[in-house]
Amino acid sequence: MSAGRTPRSGARGRARPAASAEERAGRQIILEAALKTFSVHGFSGASIANIARIHRVSPALIHYYFKTKDELWRAALDHGIGDVIRDLATTINDLQELDAVSRLKFFIRRYIAILSERPEVFRVIIRESESSGPRLTWLTRRHLNPLYALWTGLVEAAQAAGKIKSMVPSYHLSLIIAGASYQYIASRMRMLEVYGIDVSTKELREQHASAVLDVLFCGMLTSSAG
Repeated sequence: MSAGRTPRSGARGRARPAASAEERAGRQIILEAALKTFSVHGFSGASIANIARIHRVSPALIHYYFKTKDELWRAALDHGIGDVIRDLATTINDLQELDAVSRLKFFIRRYIAILSERPEVFRVIIRESESSGPRLTWLTRRHLNPLYALWTGLVEAAQAAGKIKSMVPSYHLSLIIAGASYQYIASRMRMLEVYGIDVSTKELREQHASAVLDVLFCGMLTSSAG
């Protein structure tokens, strides 16, 4: 099935048969296109018609899979943020043998890598966080709560081990870390204009990760600063 051909629907009232590998691939193309469009134009500024036009996908094919824009938006977020959370959860599961601080440091590096790999996911989160409403409520309950639970769990483990100060709540520290990780990557176009550097390159991304870890865990002052 090509991206430009509408699949045949089954008889009225009959359950749709299991999707083929080609149909699943076509659906994923639509979800990636929708996620990118929502990240740039927001929910209000995006439409199924311009998603189809920008990414050269058949509008009829989009409507075959998704009855409304709201349904498409939710599916795109399930696809994009779901992948991110699964990746980060796997990262934590693979670090069980390390101490609490080492797990947190490794997690921060992986988080920064994902920010660079999947910027559209985080742009949608930032956009939807600007105002309250049903989309933010849905996004919070379905994805942000699990995402922040990963962060606070790591911070609380390090606090319980006596490695990180407990005077600041874990959720506050988690947002400080997430903000330090995100802002540099999110400023790609500004950094190109102001400094002429592309922060999305692997070299600068890794330099950023090292800088975040050094400042967060060691501070900015040198020993000579007194």
